[in-house]
Amino acid sequence: MRGLIVTAFAAFMIAAGAAPCAAERVSIEHIGLGLTANLEIAPGKSLKSDGAVLIVHNSLGSDRMEPIATLQDALRDQGVNTLAITLGLGIDNRKGNFNCALEQAHHHEDAIDEIADWVKWLKDKGAASITVAGHGRGANQVALYAINRLDKSVKRVVLMAPLMQTEESAEAEYRAIFKGSLRQYLGQAEELVANQNGNQFVNVPGFLTCSNPAVTASAFANYYASNPKFKTTNLLPSIKLPVLIAVGDGDPALPEIKAAEGEFSQLKTVTLSVVPGTDQNFHDLGAEELAKKVREFLFHRVQG
Repeated sequence: MRGLIVTAFAAFMIAAGAAPCAAERVSIEHIGLGLTANLEIAPGKSLKSDGAVLIVHNSLGSDRMEPIATLQDALRDQGVNTLAITLGLGIDNRKGNFNCALEQAHHHEDAIDEIADWVKWLKDKGAASITVAGHGRGANQVALYAINRLDKSVKRVVLMAPLMQTEESAEAEYRAIFKGSLRQYLGQAEELVANQNGNQFVNVPGFLTCSNPAVTASAFANYYASNPKFKTTNLLPSIKLPVLIAVGDGDPALPEIKAAEGEFSQLKTVTLSVVPGTDQNFHDLGAEELAKKVREFLFHRVQG
């Protein structure tokens, strides 16, 4: 009986937008699939009064992967509420990093509607001020959401080690990881899609973080297409909210981001912040420094 009372009380506290005693697993339904997330309410804070940062993970990851979990802890300790979501990728109630033994037919842009549903969930719980944040590929998906499905409750955007994928970088990365020519496999996948056979599985050595995957031609072509939108800095002029780009000084993509700075530095909405002593996954003390920069950005924008 006592356990039931505690559970009911925790559920009431979340529904009321007040601070639970610890992290809470939460879920929603999205086009027939269950989606899961990790909610962290900072001590003394509430969704209604203080809002939240919605965080999207990198390729085939989850809300418990690094650096998402450590970032949530660090932001909670600094008084910032967060909701780290796990993208469904076609799997019901997916938890943990994607199981590469499973079939893959998802698309990069599927995340946009999932982010929108989680924003609605936060609004329904009383959050009037929401920041959308993403890491790696998640940063690109957050940027696309901010352009295509933005809700008025969303006030800021945080892009952490954002995807900077070009045709050349995708080819080089694919060769380095999977020892094969991306252009060759991409051409085969795109031909299948063009012939209305996008649901056919393709024989490729790798897909995103998976070796020997069971992936459809449509999914493969979608993620590896020569698409200028995959270079996240190209999206910045279309985002009408304050944007923080946070990148480690050891991130291999930093030179390319700095090179693009000449284009987006004229945008008064964009702030580039380099986190010292860390890489694209914000290892070591990087998560703590990242959290500080995110909090400073939130506080500055709220006060300004």
